[in-house]
Amino acid sequence: MTEKKQIRVLIADDFKALRDVIRLCLGRAGDMTIVGEAPELDHALELAKTLQPDVIIMNDYLPPVDSALAAALFRQEGISAAMLAISMSVEPELIRRSLKQGVTGFIHKDEIDRFLVEATRRVFRGERYLSPKAREAYDSIQK
Repeated sequence: MTEKKQIRVLIADDFKALRDVIRLCLGRAGDMTIVGEAPELDHALELAKTLQPDVIIMNDYLPPVDSALAAALFRQEGISAAMLAISMSVEPELIRRSLKQGVTGFIHKDEIDRFLVEATRRVFRGERYLSPKAREAYDSIQK
């Protein structure tokens, strides 16, 4: 019997309550393991280098920078994990800049319960994922 690979996830968000919700959602999936949590960018960079997660789920603002700058810094440090950003506002321009810097998925915080597990799996496989609200925002600047 072949054992299914666990997706190793690092959660980077400054709100503990949201980290708890993410951990709970992913814990039910069965194919994901939370390898670490960080409340700010420097700690997330340190953990990502040490733990080598497959996916980094981060807030669109990871103190002290936004997700686009955070993604650029992760890549600059040689971190190859897929990145999934979570946002309350899903600003179209931030989504565009984040995708350009290597973020592969974006989810509105109101949609976490419905889309987080699938989004995590898809960015892990190298696919781009935008939740419905994020897609609507992104499409508004593509026209």
